[in-house]
Amino acid sequence: MNIESTIMSGGEALVAALRAEGISVMFGIPGTHNLPVYRHLSASGIRHVTPRHEQGGGYAADGYARVSGQPGIIQATTGPGILNAITPLATAWADSIPVVAISPSLPTGVEGHDTGYLHETKDQHGAVACVVAGSYRPLSPQDVYSNVREAIVMSRSGRPRPRYIGVPLDVLDAVGHVRQRECMPATEIAIDPAALEQAAALLDSARRPAIVTGGGARLAAAEVRALAEHLGSGVLTTVNGKGVLDEHHPLSLGASLRLDAAKEWLSDADVVLAIGTELGESDTWQPRLDLPGKVIRIDVDADQLHRNVPGTVVIQADAQHAIADLLLGLRTQVRKRPDLSGVRTRIDSESRVDGAAFVPLCSALTDVLGEEGILAADSTMATYFGVVHLLHLTSPGRLLYPTGYATLGYALPAGIGAKIARPDLPIVVLSGDGGLMFTLAEIATAVELQLSLPIVVVRNGGYGEIRRQMVASGIDPVGVDLHTPDLRSLAAAFGAHALVAADRSQLVGAIRSAFERNQPTIIEIPQDLGNT
Repeated sequence: MNIESTIMSGGEALVAALRAEGISVMFGIPGTHNLPVYRHLSASGIRHVTPRHEQGGGYAADGYARVSGQPGIIQATTGPGILNAITPLATAWADSIPVVAISPSLPTGVEGHDTGYLHETKDQHGAVACVVAGSYRPLSPQDVYSNVREAIVMSRSGRPRPRYIGVPLDVLDAVGHVRQRECMPATEIAIDPAALEQAAALLDSARRPAIVTGGGARLAAAEVRALAEHLGSGVLTTVNGKGVLDEHHPLSLGASLRLDAAKEWLSDADVVLAIGTELGESDTWQPRLDLPGKVIRIDVDADQLHRNVPGTVVIQADAQHAIADLLLGLRTQVRKRPDLSGVRTRIDSESRVDGAAFVPLCSALTDVLGEEGILAADSTMATYFGVVHLLHLTSPGRLLYPTGYATLGYALPAGIGAKIARPDLPIVVLSGDGGLMFTLAEIATAVELQLSLPIVVVRNGGYGEIRRQMVASGIDPVGVDLHTPDLRSLAAAFGAHALVAADRSQLVGAIRSAFERNQPTIIEIPQDLGNT
């Protein structure tokens, strides 16, 4: 088909490509070098959200992507702008989140020549490229259009991961013919029928099958449930897979893969089916799982099929299609549901040892989030010892948490991104007083956007987990006992609301009141929140 070309600048082609891919929200900070993009943004219909730091913008794009299912876009300027977004991009890479970063780069004849150009970085493109799954440096307006569209398509295809487009300044200003042709869709993976047959045969013959699901199974919740009920198999999840099977379901063993009771149960299985998971150290809290039984791996990423725990049978495919085909290939009838009450009790008991202090908090969150609410959580003790095990979710994608990179400062901007994606849902931010300081400036963003966003801050005087590890290792605590500012005065200065909740009842009331305000609310709680 003959497609007519249009004369465009590189900046105009960039915005046209975003629109062609259905992008409706961009997180970004204007700068001297990205003005050629902003020239065309106001007329595009794309909503622009200005964070107070590119790191906050990157986390907001991540939270937006996790909740909306669409790629999150972070735009920054050259040098310090885009380098500030590297940690969020690495976070998105670790957790398989579709985030696309866009920035200018130095002119084609300047980059890498150490000329003293404004925002010059030794190798800006290389610095960003090393933390993303793919990067582009377009050299014409046509390249800009094609590369932006391809990056967006690829970010949400196969294993979703971040991409980067760095457009040289002279290319942003250059004018040329742009053919606005369709971007080629990603190729669908053909499932190996022999591997499916072998997997089905293993599951048919299994006496004690077990299922482990990761973030790669989030879109296959219905299929996972049908397969678990057919096989009579318990289901463990990773943190990113939390809720793939309703955690109130009798076959659910929760996001408890790190717990000894769960690992013992898993090691007794004669066949383990691992779906969309790395089975990595960040979830197991040990270098490698010991799985004596046969292992079936299903993953859209071929590189993961033998990593950490080699598969006896491997199937490269997306989870939905693979499980649906597996169900069709099973020859056994629906099995009797096993009694998992014993292992569930052991898992619950073990989780309450580490998470005892957070039982009232998780009970309060259960009340306020209901069946659809979303929690954006920081890498804090309240999350990995509390929420992960004690907040039982009915569906996937409701806990936003930087599992793989475990970065501090994620929760607040990710909650902002989530609220922009789904303003109709109750969304709560959970942070520690240490982690909140990393992206505290984003309170100003939430105020400006008039977001009804409760920000629950657990106060323990600094970096509580590192303090605990130092003491346990016989190290005198150094650098972990921190001054936390008066959060109520700080909130007032930002134009936000703030209060203190001393027990569960007060916390529930404070969060519900926060949902009714057109401003963020900081709710400070002690780590030993009372259970009243």
